Amino acid sequence: MKKYIKSVLALSLVAGMIACSSDDNAKKDPDPVGPEGPGNEKVERFIIAASSLEYQGVADYLLTVSDVESGSVSLKNNGIEQDGVYRYYLTTNNKFYSLLYGQGEAGAVTAYKLNKEGKLQKLNNFVSETVQVYGAVNNDFVMWKVPRSGEPIAPWWIYNTVSDSFTADGVINTVDLANNGERAHFSGLTQIGNKLVAPYFSMRGISGDVWGTSFANTAWAAVYSYPSMKLEKVITSDKSSYIGAYFKNGLVQDENGDGYAYSSANVKGDSDQLLTTNPSGILKIDGKTLEFDDSYFWNIEEATGGYFVNSFIYAGKGNFIARLQNNKAADDGDVKYATLNVYNKTHKWITGLPEGIKDLGFSDKGNYALLDGKTVYIGVTTTEGSFIYKLDAQAATAKRGIKVEGGTITAITKISAE
Repeated sequence: MKKYIKSVLALSLVAGMIACSSDDNAKKDPDPVGPEGPGNEKVERFIIAASSLEYQGVADYLLTVSDVESGSVSLKNNGIEQDGVYRYYLTTNNKFYSLLYGQGEAGAVTAYKLNKEGKLQKLNNFVSETVQVYGAVNNDFVMWKVPRSGEPIAPWWIYNTVSDSFTADGVINTVDLANNGERAHFSGLTQIGNKLVAPYFSMRGISGDVWGTSFANTAWAAVYSYPSMKLEKVITSDKSSYIGAYFKNGLVQDENGDGYAYSSANVKGDSDQLLTTNPSGILKIDGKTLEFDDSYFWNIEEATGGYFVNSFIYAGKGNFIARLQNNKAADDGDVKYATLNVYNKTHKWITGLPEGIKDLGFSDKGNYALLDGKTVYIGVTTTEGSFIYKLDAQAATAKRGIKVEGGTITAITKISAE
């Protein structure tokens, strides 16, 4: 296995680092206003990832704009085209990383920064394994490839965003970690204090019952020393079910150093039968002990009249924007969006969003929060088009902003020039 890991890293490094130069695919600048005004203000840009309506089966285009609260921007003859079919994104250390999901084949990662003219510059591009779990810890970009079946080995890599190089690698035996006759499948990773905390769910991983489990009413999280990646302990809670979901990290750290996590509590078997009997809710991990806080649980189904948490975005100061649904047994139920305050356990339904938003209504690869306790920017697509909406987690309101012409918004973030 060590030979396997080293060969992947060698392949990545052979791909090489591309010198810092503007991408040749960059077309017309969607933001004609110069970034430097009187006093040489800080140069910042929103990055909007959007898939093309004209060309199907291709990856996103990256657009840069200075304002997302009004106006429009077009994909036509504009933006930086991404390779492949499916991309997902991470912003850390003021750099933007575009990851290729290879669907069983090799993946790739392209890194960008913003130059002083307000344009994206490609920093490097390297081949990697297709990964299912990724996140930021300190100045590092951590990646995991997690198998659903077959070999139980989950390789991991640490990529430093300052030196732009791999600094460590290793493997985790997911059967040994689960220690219950099944295998652990990580849903995400989050830094809490100086530790890496990785929620996971238990699954059989066998032919005919890959996603099935005998443990549908338990939440797990593995606590690792960092950067050694030595397993310190596994923590559990039986108040709800597993944290997050496949490709959905459901754990965040707040300003007090504590972790808050959502559980949808809608675990299903391979025959789509509902296995969970516990309610959906919010769990808390104490930042000092790194244990689940047994005194804390917020039953979201009870608070909202039957809705469960599908995903959430942290706005800061204990406030979240959450997508809620009301049918665990199927995906065709009612969808609503609400603000959740995890400190005082209160919620408000958000007003100002279009009616009838379903699965593809919201950007699903990343949204941007100011972490001021209220402001979150998200992409919303309806029959009228694809727009950025500004959500206020305190007032529980949504206001429509910039429209992306000719595309469907998949992600939004923001970086600044250095």
